[in-house]
Amino acid sequence: MRFYGIPSEDRAFEIVKRIEGGEWVFEDIKEGSRALLGPEEVKAKLEELLKEVTSWRESLAIMLRGTVFVFVHEPSQPKAFKIYDPSSLGCSTELTPPRWKVYIRELDGEV
Repeated sequence: MRFYGIPSEDRAFEIVKRIEGGEWVFEDIKEGSRALLGPEEVKAKLEELLKEVTSWRESLAIMLRGTVFVFVHEPSQPKAFKIYDPSSLGCSTELTPPRWKVYIRELDGEV
């Protein structure tokens, strides 16, 4: 499954607005929690997470302008998101797991 980086939160907000129907899974990897959400609930949750990413950009002076935290599978028809946090930044040979995963339930086990 291929994910595309979204370089700005404004663009991510636009993509979130395209979410239609279905049952969605929200996973907080750090806390080990998982919840099922409807389409309006998932939009609200993603908007909340995007606001948090925006606050990181404003508060972390060392962050490069082009740092990408939000990734989406198929931007024109969003069905899965991965959102990383600042702890993912640094020198590593592999990308650390995302902080949050949000995806349509049909993709369970694939994301």
